[in-house]
Amino acid sequence: MEPNPTPSAPRRRSSWPLALLVLLVAGAAGYFAVSALLPPRGPVETPPPPAVDAGVATAVDAAPALPPIEDGDALLKKLARDWSADPLFGKWLDAASLRHLVAAVQAVADGESPRESLPFVSLAGGFSVREEAPPAPHKKKKPAKKRNKAPPPPGETRQYIAPESYARYDVPTKALTSVPAATAGATYGQVRPFLDAAFAELGRPGKRFDDVFTAALQRMLAVKLPAGEVEVVPKGLAWAFKDESLERLEPAEKHLLRMGPQNGRAVQAWLRTFGESAGLLPPP
Repeated sequence: MEPNPTPSAPRRRSSWPLALLVLLVAGAAGYFAVSALLPPRGPVETPPPPAVDAGVATAVDAAPALPPIEDGDALLKKLARDWSADPLFGKWLDAASLRHLVAAVQAVADGESPRESLPFVSLAGGFSVREEAPPAPHKKKKPAKKRNKAPPPPGETRQYIAPESYARYDVPTKALTSVPAATAGATYGQVRPFLDAAFAELGRPGKRFDDVFTAALQRMLAVKLPAGEVEVVPKGLAWAFKDESLERLEPAEKHLLRMGPQNGRAVQAWLRTFGESAGLLPPP
């Protein structure tokens, strides 16, 4: 796999609200100090308040304060620490942040690969294929008058995704499925406000993270995993699925195919249980 870019460091919180408060207090103090030296003035008419439509929410109502994302990271690590004893899951938990998870979910919902959003997830080895030579033609005795006829052209060698390629995903799949999906889903509501805060940083106005998460889950669960071997063909320096219906799938969906049918089914079962427990998917 190609190296992944390091995620951007968490943004530091700006101190401008505190600075603005100091300026307002200083300005008010200066105004009252100067006004005490001025001659008294006549009554000042107070202008009427600006008219506001009853059906239009104010800026404060439309943009409620979001909790600090770093507090959500700490909460997630506290909740998930006892979910699994798998060492790889422990490494993921130490490296992951809500920003990583939100970006990965958005990528999958869009059909894109989440690889760049999860730089701490890696695979050992590379993609490999298994070649299958065509069966040898059955030799038949031919009449003497046809002995000089040219033999039929040899069949083409076919390539299939090798079992070793699927096996690369065994360890990550084991780490994920070692987490009780129902337990993780049941705690989703506690982390949701912090996920919403991380999602707001992506700048997707008019969208809710719950809806994006549901779309990502539905995309993965809709992938139909082939029952038998998957044939591939060379495509430049890479490989492509020979079956056009598989090749037309989005990158996120192809990732699930490359995991192999056994790992793919295990991941789909985990995602379905998680989504139902989190209230993101309807119950069975």
